[in-house]
Amino acid sequence: MNSVTPETRERLGSNDLPGSGTVEVTGASNVEGMRSQLHVSVLGVSDPNQNDGANPAESTALQSFEFTPKMADEAIAALRAEFDKGAQGAKEAGYLVQEGIAFSAVEAKLRAAENKPVLVSLYRMVQAGSRPAVVCAENGRYCIAETFGRTLAARANCVYDKEAEDRVGRDNCNGNAVDQAKEMGVPLMERSIADAHLTRFPDADQYCYDYIQAAEDELKDGFAPCVCRGGGKAVVVLYVARDHDDDLQGWRGALWV
Repeated sequence: MNSVTPETRERLGSNDLPGSGTVEVTGASNVEGMRSQLHVSVLGVSDPNQNDGANPAESTALQSFEFTPKMADEAIAALRAEFDKGAQGAKEAGYLVQEGIAFSAVEAKLRAAENKPVLVSLYRMVQAGSRPAVVCAENGRYCIAETFGRTLAARANCVYDKEAEDRVGRDNCNGNAVDQAKEMGVPLMERSIADAHLTRFPDADQYCYDYIQAAEDELKDGFAPCVCRGGGKAVVVLYVARDHDDDLQGWRGALWV
C-alpha cells in the first residue's frame, strides 16, 4: 500500500531532521531498504537538459488556448511580485533562490516569440495559485518553480502516472500527476530543483505531499519521489508508484526558459 506513512509523519513532525544538510530517511512504505536523501538549504541548480516531464509546446490544451497580451502581462506581473520578495522573503515563504538574477533578462526570455508556450504555461501556473518563482539560472536559462505552500486542493488525491491510475481506478483518485502536468504544459519538478530550493515552511502546521519527476531507474523499481514538508521540516521521499490509499498527494512543477 502506498501512503503517507506514520513513520514519515512522525519524522516530519519531529525535531531530529536538521534545517540543512543531508539525511537518509526510509522513503517507501512496506519496502525494505529503499531510502531517499534529504537535501535542504543547499543552493544548487538542476541540469536544464534533463526534462522527462511535460513540454509546454506539447500540451494539446495550450495549442488551442487563446492567449491575450493582458494574460501575458498578468503572468509576468505575478512572477515579478514573487521575485521582488528577494532572497530573505523567499526563505520566509519556504523556498530558496539564487541571488544576482536580473528580472529584466527573465522577462525578455518569456516575451520572446519562440517562448510563448512557456509564457502560457506560466499564466496557467499563476491561475492555479501555485506561486511560480524564478529560483535559479544556468547557462543563460532560468528555472521558474512552483513554490506554493500546502498541496493544491485541485491536485490532491492524485497518483503518479497513468499506469498507477489504471491500477487503482479513476473513481479512487483524482487522476495522475504526469498527465495533469502535461495538460498544463508544466513539467514535473526535477529532483535537483526540489533538493536545492524547497526548504522548511515557516509555519510548522503547514504540510505538503507533492510528486515530482521520477528518474527512469526509480520508476523501473516501482517508485516515484514526493516532496514532503511539515512540522517545519522538508524531505524527498520515495513512494511506491503503483499503489495509492491516501488522498494527500498532489504534484508540483517547474519550467525552464
